[in-house]
Amino acid sequence: MNPARSPAGSTRSVDTSSLAARLTQAAMALVLAVISVLLMLTTHRLELELFGVDVPAGLLFGAVFQVVTCVFLWSATGSRFPLLVLGCLWGMLATPFLGESVGGGVLLPAVIGDVPQLSGWIVQGLGLVIPFLVAAVITILGKLFPRVR
Repeated sequence: MNPARSPAGSTRSVDTSSLAARLTQAAMALVLAVISVLLMLTTHRLELELFGVDVPAGLLFGAVFQVVTCVFLWSATGSRFPLLVLGCLWGMLATPFLGESVGGGVLLPAVIGDVPQLSGWIVQGLGLVIPFLVAAVITILGKLFPRVR
C-alpha cells in the first residue's frame, strides 16, 4: 500500500501490489500495448515536408504517444509494473509484422530496392526501449527525491 496525501491533507492508501491490482495493471498495459503497436506500425513511415526538410512525423508521433502511454500507466496505477509489461508485450505483439511471411515485411520491410529501411528498426527500438527507459527514470528519480510520508 502506498499512502497518498490528498489536497485537504488527509492520507489515503492505494493498493498497488495485491494480485487484483497487478492483474488490473497488466490488463491496462495489454490494451495500451495493442493500441500502441497498431498505431506506431501503421504511422512510422509518415513524413512531412517542413521548410524543405522531410520530418519523420510518424516516428515522432509514435515516440510521443509511447511516452504519454507510459506516463499515463504510471500515474494511473502508481506502479512501474505496467511499464515493464508494456515493454515486453510490445515486442511480442509486433512480431507478426516483422518477418517475411503473410502479413510480415509489408509494414516493416527491411529493404526496398537496395535501400535499407531504417524507420522500421527505429520504430521497434522506440516501442521497446521507451517503456523501460521511463521505468528506469522513475526509479532513479524515486531514489534521488524520496517522497515525504
